[in-house]
Formats: sequence, structure tokens, C-alpha cells
Amino acid sequence: MAFEIIDLSGLPQKAPTRPRKALRYADVAVTATANEFDGVYRNKKYHQSDFPNTLDRALAAGVEKIMLTGMSLPDVPVNMAIAQSHPAQCFITIGVHPYHAAELDAGGPSYLKKLVESIQAALALSPCPIVAFGELGLDYDRLNHAPKGIQIRAFKAQLDLLAENKWDLPLFLHCRAAFDDFVEIITPYLGRLPRLGLVHSFVGSTAQMNELVGLGFNISVNGFSFKDRESLDMVAAIPLERLQIETDAPWGEIKSNSEVAKQYLTNTSPLPASKKKDKWDAACMVKERNESCTIERVAYVIAGLKGITVDEVAEAAWTNSVSMFGLGLPRR
Repeated sequence: MAFEIIDLSGLPQKAPTRPRKALRYADVAVTATANEFDGVYRNKKYHQSDFPNTLDRALAAGVEKIMLTGMSLPDVPVNMAIAQSHPAQCFITIGVHPYHAAELDAGGPSYLKKLVESIQAALALSPCPIVAFGELGLDYDRLNHAPKGIQIRAFKAQLDLLAENKWDLPLFLHCRAAFDDFVEIITPYLGRLPRLGLVHSFVGSTAQMNELVGLGFNISVNGFSFKDRESLDMVAAIPLERLQIETDAPWGEIKSNSEVAKQYLTNTSPLPASKKKDKWDAACMVKERNESCTIERVAYVIAGLKGITVDEVAEAAWTNSVSMFGLGLPRR
């Protein structure tokens, strides 16, 4: 993940100190079905599937809860199997990401019917693994996956589903380079939805973040949210009571040579050992592949930008995630 050199003048300069106690984290966005967790990089297979190994490293780093992001219908059985084998730690979302909007558009009513059936089947399970409807929204950065018109149709079709079925599920939302259309589309639905939700992996301006917060949404951030000065200022301004955190693994790595890392990560815990993908070892991270065990680094950058403690960031994010998604605990 490339980072530009960012001028940090005017932002807090002090690196956060070590927390006073062991902290617990909820990583609200991990794509377990990504090729990288199957050992495939740029269409070449380097090693065996190893997602369960990342869960062990996450737990050792205090990541007690992980949300497995649903990108489209084929993700459902994969994520469900992981959640059922790790019911205290892993939970799922079900929905269609804008990258996969063309699948929904081509499938029409039959695809939507299968989506409804998948959600209803998950809701009927005990313990219930599904905690959100999504990932849905708009992404105009990657129109090669689906053009704007198809993304918009898929977004509206899924919002209609939630409004009609009234599932007691918060939304898990994606908005990238599409802010005006996103707000225009979702605003008329706000009074019809059982619950609101989270705009995840948010990158944008402080004014945009404030508008989303004003509509009632929480905001979650990861390494992508630290890519430029505009987004850093936005992260610094997120109200703690609306903040959640994530890694967006296997992507979103915070490079050690980035400006925010050099400024704010000097007191973080050492990461587990890592090896290159062609030297894979089950006990090690894979170099340049992100994992949930790195989430402390996200909390440190946020704490540094806000000039507060890592404890405050982690505790607020944990409380907000449990309050919204439950994650096997009573919603607060």
C-alpha cells in the first residue's frame, strides 16, 4: 500500500504511550475470502489456505471479535463455516459489495431471492452468526468492476430488501469516491430502516464525515484512511462515540516507513514474525499481507492524531462495535 509523504504540521506530534492495561479489540472488517488468505497472489498459488492461523494471532493480540465481510453470495458458505468453527470470535455480514454489483444485476429477482434466503437462514441459527447487512454501497474508484448505473441499482435493490423485510440488522456500508450519490440514495431510506449502521473504511473530508455522522452513522477507519492529509484531519475529528476500527485485512497494511507510522507507532507492540509468501510458515505472518493482529497500530495512529491515549480509542471503539453489532455480547 503506497503512502505519499504527508505534512503532519498542526497535528499532535507526540507518539502515544503504551496502554495501562491489556486492551481488547473488535476488527469490524476482514475479507476472509480474499485470494491472499488462500495463498494466491496475482493469480499464482504460493501456499496453502491459512486464515485460521490469522485468528490465533489475532486473539493473542487482543482481537476478541472479528467481522467477516460478505462481498457476494459465494462468500456466505465460506464465512459461515469460519464463524461456526469460531463462534465466540467470528461473525459475518451478508450482502453484495459494489465490486460485485453486476452479479446481482444479472441475476435479477432470483439472485435477490437467494440473498433473502441466505440472510433468513443465518438469522435462524443459534448462536446467530450474522451481525450486519452488507457490504453494500458505491465505489466509483473501481468502475472496471461495475459501472455507476449498475452499482446504483444494486445499492437501491438491497436497501429495498432491508426496508421490506425489516431485519434487525445494521447496515455495513461502503462509500468510495461516490459521496454525493451515496448520500442522495440512502437518505430517503433512513426512516424506513430498522437500524442505521457503519460506513466502513472511510476515506474523505471532515465535512463528509460530519454529514454521515449527522445522518446517524458510525465511521470506521483503517490504514487506507491515513493516506493523505485530508483523511488524517478527518480521522482526528471523528467523535469518539461514533468511531469504530478495522484492519480491512488482507489489505490496508500501515507501512512502517509511512509518515504516520514513523510519527505515531514508536511504542507499539512488536508484530509476530513474518516471512515472504514463497517462504510461508504457519506460525508467521506473510510479508505485505495485513492481518487482524495489527489492529493495535490503527488504534495508535488514531490516538496520535487525536492527541489522546490508545486506551481511550480502543475502549470507545469496542463499546461502539458491541453496541451496534452485538458480536455475541448484549448490545449496550
